[in-house]
Amino acid sequence: MAGLGDVSDVLRGAGASLAGFSGRLVARTVLMIIAGRAFGIEALGVLAQVAAVTEIAAAIGVMGLKRGLLDILSFEEKNGRAPQPCIIEALGVALVFSIMISAILLVIWRIILPHEAGLATLMFFAVPAIVFTDVSLSAIKHKRIIGWDVWSRGVAEPWGFLGLTLAFLALGVTGYGLIIAYVGSIFIAAALSAIGLARSYGLRTLVGSRPSLSRALTIPQKSIPIGITDIGVMALRRVDLIVLSIFAGAEGAGLYYMVQQLATIPQKTFALFEPMLSPVIARLHNHLDAKKIRANLVGVCRWVLIIQLAISIPMMVFGDALLEIFGSSFALGATVLVIILFAELVDGSFLAVETPLVYARPGLPPKLIGAVLLLEISLIAALSQLWGAEGAAVGFLITMIALAAGRLLMAKKYLDIAVLNISYFTPLALAALTAGALLLTRWRIAPDQGVMIGVLMVASVVIFLSLIGKFALTKTDKILMDAFLLHRRRKRRLASI
Repeated sequence: MAGLGDVSDVLRGAGASLAGFSGRLVARTVLMIIAGRAFGIEALGVLAQVAAVTEIAAAIGVMGLKRGLLDILSFEEKNGRAPQPCIIEALGVALVFSIMISAILLVIWRIILPHEAGLATLMFFAVPAIVFTDVSLSAIKHKRIIGWDVWSRGVAEPWGFLGLTLAFLALGVTGYGLIIAYVGSIFIAAALSAIGLARSYGLRTLVGSRPSLSRALTIPQKSIPIGITDIGVMALRRVDLIVLSIFAGAEGAGLYYMVQQLATIPQKTFALFEPMLSPVIARLHNHLDAKKIRANLVGVCRWVLIIQLAISIPMMVFGDALLEIFGSSFALGATVLVIILFAELVDGSFLAVETPLVYARPGLPPKLIGAVLLLEISLIAALSQLWGAEGAAVGFLITMIALAAGRLLMAKKYLDIAVLNISYFTPLALAALTAGALLLTRWRIAPDQGVMIGVLMVASVVIFLSLIGKFALTKTDKILMDAFLLHRRRKRRLASI
Protein backbone atom coordinates (compact mmCIF):
# COMPACT_ATOMS: atom_id res chain seq x y z
CA MET A 1 0.00 0.00 0.00
CA ALA A 2 1.27 3.48 -0.80
CA GLY A 3 2.60 5.54 2.11
CA LEU A 4 -0.07 7.73 3.65
CA GLY A 5 2.10 10.81 3.34
CA ASP A 6 2.55 10.17 -0.40
CA VAL A 7 -1.18 9.54 -0.91
CA SER A 8 -1.92 12.69 1.05
CA ASP A 9 0.43 14.76 -1.10
CA VAL A 10 -0.89 13.32 -4.39
CA LEU A 11 -4.53 13.91 -3.43
CA ARG A 12 -3.74 17.32 -1.91
CA GLY A 13 -2.06 18.29 -5.15
CA ALA A 14 -5.09 17.04 -7.12
CA GLY A 15 -7.43 19.11 -4.97
CA ALA A 16 -5.36 22.27 -5.38
CA SER A 17 -5.00 21.66 -9.12
CA LEU A 18 -8.77 21.20 -9.40
CA ALA A 19 -9.30 24.74 -8.16
CA GLY A 20 -6.92 26.09 -10.79
CA PHE A 21 -8.39 23.84 -13.48
CA SER A 22 -11.89 25.14 -12.74
CA GLY A 23 -10.73 28.73 -13.18
CA ARG A 24 -8.83 27.81 -16.34
CA LEU A 25 -11.90 26.05 -17.73
CA VAL A 26 -14.13 29.10 -17.28
CA ALA A 27 -11.56 31.45 -18.83
CA ARG A 28 -10.80 29.13 -21.75
CA THR A 29 -14.50 28.51 -22.48
CA VAL A 30 -15.25 32.23 -22.66
CA LEU A 31 -12.13 32.78 -24.75
CA MET A 32 -13.10 30.09 -27.28
CA ILE A 33 -16.62 31.50 -27.61
CA ILE A 34 -15.19 34.96 -28.31
CA ALA A 35 -12.50 33.59 -30.64
CA GLY A 36 -14.99 31.49 -32.60
CA ARG A 37 -17.65 34.15 -32.96
CA ALA A 38 -15.64 37.41 -33.15
CA PHE A 39 -12.34 36.37 -34.78
CA GLY A 40 -13.59 33.48 -36.93
CA ILE A 41 -12.51 29.94 -37.71
CA GLU A 42 -9.52 30.93 -39.91
CA ALA A 43 -7.99 33.21 -37.25
CA LEU A 44 -8.39 30.34 -34.81
CA GLY A 45 -6.61 28.06 -37.29
CA VAL A 46 -3.62 30.44 -37.53
CA LEU A 47 -3.49 30.60 -33.71
CA ALA A 48 -3.51 26.79 -33.63
CA GLN A 49 -0.50 26.61 -35.98
CA VAL A 50 1.44 29.24 -33.99
CA ALA A 51 0.65 27.56 -30.65
CA ALA A 52 1.63 24.13 -32.01
CA VAL A 53 5.04 25.30 -33.26
CA THR A 54 5.72 27.36 -30.11
CA GLU A 55 4.87 24.58 -27.68
CA ILE A 56 6.85 21.91 -29.55
CA ALA A 57 9.85 24.27 -29.63
CA ALA A 58 9.45 24.98 -25.91
CA ALA A 59 9.34 21.25 -25.14
CA ILE A 60 12.68 20.93 -26.96
CA GLY A 61 14.09 23.90 -25.02
CA VAL A 62 13.10 22.50 -21.63
CA MET A 63 15.26 19.42 -22.36
CA GLY A 64 13.20 17.21 -20.07
CA LEU A 65 13.76 19.39 -16.99
CA LYS A 66 10.03 19.63 -16.37
CA ARG A 67 10.30 16.13 -14.87
CA GLY A 68 14.04 15.51 -14.98
CA LEU A 69 14.81 18.36 -12.57
CA LEU A 70 12.68 16.65 -9.92
CA ASP A 71 14.88 13.55 -10.15
CA ILE A 72 18.07 15.63 -10.11
CA LEU A 73 16.96 17.66 -7.07
CA SER A 74 15.83 14.51 -5.24
CA PHE A 75 19.30 13.05 -5.81
CA GLU A 76 20.96 16.26 -4.59
CA GLU A 77 18.75 16.29 -1.49
CA LYS A 78 19.52 12.63 -0.76
CA ASN A 79 23.24 13.50 -0.80
CA GLY A 80 22.82 16.52 1.47
CA ARG A 81 23.43 19.27 -1.10
CA ALA A 82 21.49 22.54 -1.33
CA PRO A 83 19.10 22.77 -4.32
CA GLN A 84 19.60 26.46 -5.20
CA PRO A 85 22.84 26.12 -7.24
CA CYS A 86 21.34 23.24 -9.21
CA ILE A 87 18.21 25.29 -9.98
CA ILE A 88 20.28 28.21 -11.29
CA GLU A 89 22.37 25.82 -13.39
CA ALA A 90 19.25 24.22 -14.88
CA LEU A 91 17.66 27.59 -15.66
CA GLY A 92 20.84 28.87 -17.28
CA VAL A 93 21.34 25.86 -19.54
CA ALA A 94 17.65 25.71 -20.55
CA LEU A 95 17.43 29.43 -21.32
CA VAL A 96 20.59 29.44 -23.45
CA PHE A 97 19.32 26.45 -25.43
CA SER A 98 15.82 27.94 -25.84
CA ILE A 99 17.23 31.24 -27.15
CA MET A 100 19.16 29.29 -29.79
CA ILE A 101 15.91 27.55 -30.79
CA SER A 102 14.09 30.92 -30.97
CA ALA A 103 16.75 32.24 -33.32
CA ILE A 104 16.04 29.34 -35.70
CA LEU A 105 12.29 29.91 -35.36
CA LEU A 106 12.59 33.50 -36.60
CA VAL A 107 12.62 32.06 -40.12
CA ILE A 108 9.51 29.93 -39.48
CA TRP A 109 7.54 32.84 -38.02
CA ARG A 110 8.09 34.87 -41.17
CA ILE A 111 6.63 31.97 -43.19
CA ILE A 112 3.57 31.50 -40.96
CA LEU A 113 3.08 35.26 -40.42
CA PRO A 114 4.34 36.78 -43.69
CA HIS A 115 2.48 40.10 -43.33
CA GLU A 116 3.37 40.76 -39.70
CA ALA A 117 7.16 41.01 -39.39
CA GLY A 118 6.80 42.72 -36.00
CA LEU A 119 5.18 39.63 -34.54
CA ALA A 120 8.30 37.58 -35.28
CA THR A 121 10.26 39.70 -32.78
CA LEU A 122 7.56 39.19 -30.15
CA MET A 123 7.47 35.45 -30.82
CA PHE A 124 11.26 35.26 -30.34
CA PHE A 125 10.77 35.63 -26.57
CA ALA A 126 7.81 33.25 -26.27
CA VAL A 127 9.83 30.01 -26.22
CA PRO A 128 12.33 31.15 -23.52
CA ALA A 129 9.41 32.42 -21.43
CA ILE A 130 7.64 29.02 -21.54
CA VAL A 131 10.93 27.24 -20.74
CA PHE A 132 11.59 29.53 -17.76
CA THR A 133 8.07 28.89 -16.46
CA ASP A 134 8.33 25.11 -16.78
CA VAL A 135 11.73 24.84 -15.09
CA SER A 136 10.78 27.27 -12.30
CA LEU A 137 7.52 25.49 -11.51
CA SER A 138 9.31 22.14 -11.53
CA ALA A 139 11.79 23.45 -8.96
CA ILE A 140 8.92 24.72 -6.81
CA LYS A 141 7.11 21.37 -7.01
CA HIS A 142 10.21 19.66 -5.64
CA LYS A 143 9.24 21.24 -2.32
CA ARG A 144 5.72 19.83 -2.83
CA ILE A 145 4.29 23.32 -3.17
CA ILE A 146 1.51 23.30 -5.76
CA GLY A 147 0.04 26.78 -5.27
CA TRP A 148 2.33 28.61 -7.68
CA ASP A 149 1.61 26.08 -10.43
CA VAL A 150 -2.11 26.70 -9.89
CA TRP A 151 -1.76 30.48 -9.94
CA SER A 152 0.57 30.55 -12.93
CA ARG A 153 -0.98 27.91 -15.19
CA GLY A 154 -4.53 27.86 -13.84
CA VAL A 155 -5.17 31.56 -13.23
CA ALA A 156 -2.64 34.02 -14.67
CA GLU A 157 -2.14 32.39 -18.08
CA PRO A 158 -5.77 31.64 -19.10
CA TRP A 159 -7.27 34.78 -17.58
CA GLY A 160 -4.45 36.89 -19.00
CA PHE A 161 -5.14 35.40 -22.43
CA LEU A 162 -8.84 36.21 -22.08
CA GLY A 163 -8.24 39.74 -20.78
CA LEU A 164 -5.79 40.62 -23.56
CA THR A 165 -8.12 39.12 -26.19
CA LEU A 166 -10.99 41.31 -24.96
CA ALA A 167 -8.70 44.36 -24.98
CA PHE A 168 -7.57 43.78 -28.57
CA LEU A 169 -11.15 43.11 -29.63
CA ALA A 170 -12.21 46.43 -28.09
CA LEU A 171 -9.36 48.17 -29.93
CA GLY A 172 -10.40 46.53 -33.20
CA VAL A 173 -7.20 44.47 -33.53
CA THR A 174 -8.79 41.34 -34.97
CA GLY A 175 -6.12 40.32 -37.49
CA TYR A 176 -3.45 38.91 -35.22
CA GLY A 177 -4.99 39.97 -31.91
CA LEU A 178 -5.37 36.35 -30.77
CA ILE A 179 -1.68 35.62 -31.36
CA ILE A 180 -0.50 38.73 -29.49
CA ALA A 181 -2.83 37.86 -26.60
CA TYR A 182 -1.48 34.29 -26.57
CA VAL A 183 2.12 35.48 -26.32
CA GLY A 184 1.17 38.05 -23.69
CA SER A 185 -0.38 35.34 -21.51
CA ILE A 186 2.91 33.37 -21.74
CA PHE A 187 4.82 36.38 -20.37
CA ILE A 188 2.30 36.81 -17.53
CA ALA A 189 2.69 33.16 -16.47
CA ALA A 190 6.50 33.49 -16.59
CA ALA A 191 6.43 36.56 -14.35
CA LEU A 192 4.28 34.80 -11.76
CA SER A 193 6.47 31.67 -11.79
CA ALA A 194 9.51 33.89 -11.16
CA ILE A 195 7.80 35.36 -8.09
CA GLY A 196 6.93 31.84 -6.91
CA LEU A 197 10.52 30.66 -7.34
CA ALA A 198 11.86 33.61 -5.35
CA ARG A 199 9.29 33.08 -2.58
CA SER A 200 9.89 29.32 -2.38
CA TYR A 201 13.69 29.34 -2.27
CA GLY A 202 14.52 32.92 -1.29
CA LEU A 203 15.70 35.49 -3.83
CA ARG A 204 18.92 36.25 -1.93
CA THR A 205 19.72 32.54 -1.58
CA LEU A 206 19.17 31.95 -5.30
CA VAL A 207 21.20 35.00 -6.38
CA GLY A 208 23.93 34.26 -3.84
CA SER A 209 24.27 30.59 -4.78
CA ARG A 210 27.38 29.48 -6.61
CA PRO A 211 26.45 27.48 -9.70
CA SER A 212 29.13 25.37 -11.32
CA LEU A 213 29.68 25.49 -15.08
CA SER A 214 31.01 21.93 -15.10
CA ARG A 215 27.91 20.65 -13.25
CA ALA A 216 25.65 22.73 -15.50
CA LEU A 217 27.11 21.05 -18.58
CA THR A 218 26.20 17.62 -17.16
CA ILE A 219 22.52 18.55 -16.76
CA PRO A 220 21.57 17.87 -20.42
CA GLN A 221 23.15 14.42 -20.17
CA LYS A 222 20.92 13.62 -17.19
CA SER A 223 17.70 15.16 -18.50
CA ILE A 224 17.75 14.69 -22.28
CA PRO A 225 16.48 11.05 -22.18
CA ILE A 226 13.42 12.34 -20.32
CA GLY A 227 13.40 15.37 -22.62
CA ILE A 228 13.11 13.23 -25.74
CA THR A 229 10.04 11.61 -24.21
CA ASP A 230 8.49 14.98 -23.26
CA ILE A 231 9.20 16.41 -26.71
CA GLY A 232 7.56 13.37 -28.28
CA VAL A 233 4.51 13.65 -26.02
CA MET A 234 4.12 17.32 -26.91
CA ALA A 235 4.62 16.58 -30.61
CA LEU A 236 1.96 13.85 -30.48
CA ARG A 237 -0.53 16.50 -29.34
CA ARG A 238 0.51 19.22 -31.78
CA VAL A 239 1.78 17.58 -34.96
CA ASP A 240 -1.75 16.52 -35.94
CA LEU A 241 -2.70 20.19 -36.22
CA ILE A 242 0.36 21.00 -38.30
CA VAL A 243 -0.14 18.06 -40.69
CA LEU A 244 -3.90 18.69 -40.94
CA SER A 245 -3.35 22.37 -41.77
CA ILE A 246 -1.20 21.33 -44.74
CA PHE A 247 -4.04 19.30 -46.27
CA ALA A 248 -7.15 21.10 -44.91
CA GLY A 249 -5.92 24.69 -44.56
CA ALA A 250 -6.53 27.13 -41.72
CA GLU A 251 -10.27 26.45 -41.68
CA GLY A 252 -9.83 22.70 -41.07
CA ALA A 253 -7.16 23.41 -38.45
CA GLY A 254 -9.47 25.92 -36.76
CA LEU A 255 -12.29 23.38 -36.46
CA TYR A 256 -9.92 20.71 -35.16
CA TYR A 257 -8.33 23.14 -32.67
CA MET A 258 -11.70 24.13 -31.28
CA VAL A 259 -12.61 20.47 -30.77
CA GLN A 260 -9.25 19.90 -29.08
CA GLN A 261 -9.90 22.76 -26.68
CA LEU A 262 -13.23 21.21 -25.68
CA ALA A 263 -11.64 17.78 -25.33
CA THR A 264 -9.01 19.16 -22.94
CA ILE A 265 -11.67 19.31 -20.20
CA PRO A 266 -11.48 15.55 -19.45
CA GLN A 267 -7.90 15.33 -20.77
CA LYS A 268 -6.69 17.60 -17.96
CA THR A 269 -7.77 15.02 -15.37
CA PHE A 270 -4.29 13.50 -15.23
CA ALA A 271 -2.85 17.01 -14.87
CA LEU A 272 -4.65 17.22 -11.52
CA PHE A 273 -2.56 14.35 -10.16
CA GLU A 274 0.70 14.88 -12.08
CA PRO A 275 2.11 17.91 -10.17
CA MET A 276 2.46 15.86 -6.99
CA LEU A 277 2.70 12.38 -8.55
CA SER A 278 5.99 13.22 -10.31
CA PRO A 279 7.90 14.36 -7.19
CA VAL A 280 6.46 11.43 -5.20
CA ILE A 281 7.58 8.90 -7.84
CA ALA A 282 10.96 10.65 -8.20
CA ARG A 283 11.61 10.38 -4.46
CA LEU A 284 10.45 6.75 -4.29
CA HIS A 285 12.63 5.92 -7.30
CA ASN A 286 15.70 7.38 -5.57
CA HIS A 287 14.83 5.35 -2.46
CA LEU A 288 14.30 2.19 -4.58
CA ASP A 289 10.77 1.67 -3.21
CA ALA A 290 9.10 -0.23 -6.07
CA LYS A 291 6.17 -1.45 -3.97
CA LYS A 292 4.95 2.05 -3.17
CA ILE A 293 5.50 3.19 -6.74
CA ARG A 294 3.22 0.37 -7.94
CA ALA A 295 0.51 1.23 -5.40
CA ASN A 296 0.51 4.94 -6.28
CA LEU A 297 0.50 4.20 -10.00
CA VAL A 298 -2.35 1.68 -10.06
CA GLY A 299 -4.52 3.91 -7.88
CA VAL A 300 -3.99 7.04 -9.95
CA CYS A 301 -4.70 5.25 -13.25
CA ARG A 302 -8.06 3.97 -12.01
CA TRP A 303 -9.02 7.35 -10.54
CA VAL A 304 -8.15 9.15 -13.77
CA LEU A 305 -10.19 6.64 -15.82
CA ILE A 306 -13.26 7.09 -13.60
CA ILE A 307 -13.12 10.90 -13.63
CA GLN A 308 -12.56 11.03 -17.39
CA LEU A 309 -15.49 8.68 -18.01
CA ALA A 310 -17.76 10.88 -15.90
CA ILE A 311 -16.90 13.98 -17.93
CA SER A 312 -16.53 12.41 -21.39
CA ILE A 313 -19.83 10.49 -21.59
CA PRO A 314 -22.19 13.52 -21.62
CA MET A 315 -19.79 15.42 -23.89
CA MET A 316 -19.90 12.61 -26.44
CA VAL A 317 -23.69 12.41 -26.40
CA PHE A 318 -24.29 16.19 -26.62
CA GLY A 319 -21.19 17.15 -28.62
CA ASP A 320 -23.03 19.01 -31.39
CA ALA A 321 -24.90 21.20 -28.90
CA LEU A 322 -21.67 22.02 -27.05
CA LEU A 323 -19.77 22.96 -30.21
CA GLU A 324 -22.60 25.17 -31.50
CA ILE A 325 -22.02 27.45 -28.50
CA PHE A 326 -18.75 28.53 -30.14
CA GLY A 327 -20.41 29.24 -33.49
CA SER A 328 -22.65 27.40 -35.94
CA SER A 329 -19.68 26.48 -38.17
CA PHE A 330 -18.19 24.37 -35.36
CA ALA A 331 -21.23 22.10 -34.89
CA LEU A 332 -19.98 19.97 -37.79
CA GLY A 333 -17.15 18.79 -35.56
CA ALA A 334 -19.35 16.57 -33.33
CA THR A 335 -17.96 13.35 -34.81
CA VAL A 336 -14.40 14.66 -34.44
CA LEU A 337 -15.14 15.43 -30.78
CA VAL A 338 -16.37 11.90 -30.05
CA ILE A 339 -13.27 10.34 -31.64
CA ILE A 340 -10.84 12.65 -29.84
CA LEU A 341 -12.61 12.10 -26.50
CA PHE A 342 -12.12 8.35 -26.93
CA ALA A 343 -8.45 8.98 -27.71
CA GLU A 344 -8.02 11.19 -24.64
CA LEU A 345 -9.73 8.58 -22.48
CA VAL A 346 -7.26 5.91 -23.59
CA ASP A 347 -4.22 8.14 -23.25
CA GLY A 348 -5.12 9.96 -20.03
CA SER A 349 -6.05 6.82 -18.13
CA PHE A 350 -2.59 5.30 -18.58
CA LEU A 351 -0.37 8.37 -18.95
CA ALA A 352 0.82 7.97 -15.35
CA VAL A 353 2.54 4.71 -16.37
CA GLU A 354 5.16 6.76 -18.20
CA THR A 355 6.43 8.53 -15.04
CA PRO A 356 8.24 5.58 -13.39
CA LEU A 357 9.46 4.44 -16.82
CA VAL A 358 11.28 7.73 -17.50
CA TYR A 359 13.07 7.44 -14.15
CA ALA A 360 13.81 3.71 -14.08
CA ARG A 361 14.27 3.04 -17.82
CA PRO A 362 14.90 6.46 -19.45
CA GLY A 363 15.95 4.94 -22.76
CA LEU A 364 12.68 3.10 -23.40
CA PRO A 365 9.98 5.83 -23.55
CA PRO A 366 11.79 7.86 -26.27
CA LYS A 367 11.89 4.79 -28.54
CA LEU A 368 8.16 4.20 -28.02
CA ILE A 369 7.32 7.87 -28.55
CA GLY A 370 9.42 8.01 -31.72
CA ALA A 371 7.68 4.98 -33.17
CA VAL A 372 4.15 6.19 -32.46
CA LEU A 373 5.00 9.72 -33.65
CA LEU A 374 5.98 8.33 -37.05
CA LEU A 375 2.77 6.28 -37.01
CA GLU A 376 0.71 9.39 -36.22
CA ILE A 377 2.26 11.53 -38.96
CA SER A 378 1.73 8.77 -41.52
CA LEU A 379 -1.87 8.10 -40.48
CA ILE A 380 -2.92 11.74 -40.33
CA ALA A 381 -1.22 12.61 -43.62
CA ALA A 382 -3.11 9.73 -45.31
CA LEU A 383 -6.48 9.97 -43.53
CA SER A 384 -6.84 13.76 -43.50
CA GLN A 385 -6.61 13.77 -47.30
CA LEU A 386 -9.57 11.37 -47.39
CA TRP A 387 -11.78 12.68 -44.55
CA GLY A 388 -10.31 15.99 -43.39
CA ALA A 389 -10.60 16.66 -39.66
CA GLU A 390 -12.41 13.33 -39.07
CA GLY A 391 -9.48 11.49 -40.66
CA ALA A 392 -6.98 13.35 -38.49
CA ALA A 393 -9.02 12.41 -35.40
CA VAL A 394 -9.06 8.72 -36.37
CA GLY A 395 -5.28 8.82 -36.85
CA PHE A 396 -4.88 10.42 -33.44
CA LEU A 397 -7.09 7.73 -31.81
CA ILE A 398 -5.11 4.85 -33.34
CA THR A 399 -1.89 6.52 -32.19
CA MET A 400 -3.10 6.92 -28.59
CA ILE A 401 -4.19 3.26 -28.45
CA ALA A 402 -0.75 2.16 -29.69
CA LEU A 403 1.00 4.44 -27.18
CA ALA A 404 -1.06 3.24 -24.21
CA ALA A 405 -0.53 -0.40 -25.16
CA GLY A 406 3.22 0.18 -25.42
CA ARG A 407 3.41 1.85 -22.01
CA LEU A 408 1.41 -0.91 -20.31
CA LEU A 409 3.55 -3.65 -21.87
CA MET A 410 6.78 -1.90 -20.87
CA ALA A 411 5.59 -1.36 -17.29
CA LYS A 412 4.78 -5.05 -16.98
CA LYS A 413 7.94 -6.32 -18.67
CA TYR A 414 10.54 -4.01 -17.13
CA LEU A 415 8.99 -2.84 -13.82
CA ASP A 416 6.68 -5.78 -13.08
CA ILE A 417 3.75 -3.36 -12.72
CA ALA A 418 0.42 -4.70 -14.01
CA VAL A 419 -1.99 -1.77 -14.17
CA LEU A 420 -4.97 -3.47 -15.83
CA ASN A 421 -7.05 -5.82 -13.69
CA ILE A 422 -10.66 -6.85 -13.06
CA SER A 423 -11.36 -3.63 -11.12
CA TYR A 424 -11.62 -1.76 -14.45
CA PHE A 425 -14.65 -3.77 -15.58
CA THR A 426 -17.22 -2.22 -13.22
CA PRO A 427 -16.47 1.45 -14.07
CA LEU A 428 -16.58 0.64 -17.79
CA ALA A 429 -19.89 -1.24 -17.42
CA LEU A 430 -21.43 1.63 -15.46
CA ALA A 431 -20.16 4.06 -18.09
CA ALA A 432 -21.85 2.03 -20.85
CA LEU A 433 -25.16 2.02 -18.94
CA THR A 434 -24.95 5.78 -18.36
CA ALA A 435 -24.17 6.44 -22.03
CA GLY A 436 -27.07 4.25 -23.12
CA ALA A 437 -29.51 6.08 -20.85
CA LEU A 438 -28.30 9.46 -22.12
CA LEU A 439 -28.62 8.38 -25.76
CA LEU A 440 -32.22 7.29 -25.19
CA THR A 441 -32.94 10.68 -23.65
CA ARG A 442 -31.01 12.53 -26.38
CA TRP A 443 -33.53 11.68 -29.12
CA ARG A 444 -36.36 13.24 -27.10
CA ILE A 445 -34.68 16.63 -26.65
CA ALA A 446 -34.44 19.31 -29.34
CA PRO A 447 -30.94 20.74 -29.95
CA ASP A 448 -32.10 24.25 -28.95
CA GLN A 449 -33.10 23.18 -25.42
CA GLY A 450 -29.79 24.25 -23.93
CA VAL A 451 -30.93 24.43 -20.31
CA MET A 452 -32.36 20.91 -20.37
CA ILE A 453 -29.18 19.58 -22.02
CA GLY A 454 -27.05 21.26 -19.35
CA VAL A 455 -29.17 19.78 -16.54
CA LEU A 456 -28.93 16.28 -18.08
CA MET A 457 -25.16 16.54 -18.46
CA VAL A 458 -24.64 17.56 -14.84
CA ALA A 459 -27.11 14.93 -13.63
CA SER A 460 -25.33 12.18 -15.59
CA VAL A 461 -22.00 13.08 -13.96
CA VAL A 462 -23.54 13.02 -10.48
CA ILE A 463 -25.39 9.73 -11.09
CA PHE A 464 -22.32 8.04 -12.60
CA LEU A 465 -20.05 9.06 -9.72
CA SER A 466 -22.69 7.95 -7.22
CA LEU A 467 -22.84 4.54 -8.88
CA ILE A 468 -19.03 4.38 -8.80
CA GLY A 469 -19.04 5.14 -5.08
CA LYS A 470 -21.59 2.38 -4.46
CA PHE A 471 -20.40 -0.39 -6.78
CA ALA A 472 -16.92 0.31 -8.21
CA LEU A 473 -14.62 1.32 -5.36
CA THR A 474 -12.19 -1.44 -4.48
CA LYS A 475 -11.23 -2.38 -0.96
CA THR A 476 -7.87 -0.69 -1.49
CA ASP A 477 -9.58 2.51 -2.70
CA LYS A 478 -11.69 2.65 0.46
CA ILE A 479 -8.71 1.95 2.73
CA LEU A 480 -6.62 4.64 1.05
CA MET A 481 -9.41 7.21 1.14
CA ASP A 482 -10.19 6.51 4.81
CA ALA A 483 -6.49 6.57 5.66
CA PHE A 484 -6.04 9.82 3.73
CA LEU A 485 -8.86 11.51 5.64
CA LEU A 486 -7.47 10.21 8.96
CA HIS A 487 -3.99 11.40 8.00
CA ARG A 488 -5.33 14.89 7.26
CA ARG A 489 -7.21 15.06 10.56
CA ARG A 490 -4.04 14.10 12.45
CA LYS A 491 -2.02 16.75 10.64
CA ARG A 492 -4.59 19.42 11.48
CA ARG A 493 -4.66 18.30 15.11
CA LEU A 494 -0.86 18.47 15.36
CA ALA A 495 -0.82 21.85 13.64
CA SER A 496 -3.26 23.25 16.20
CA ILE A 497 -1.15 22.13 19.19
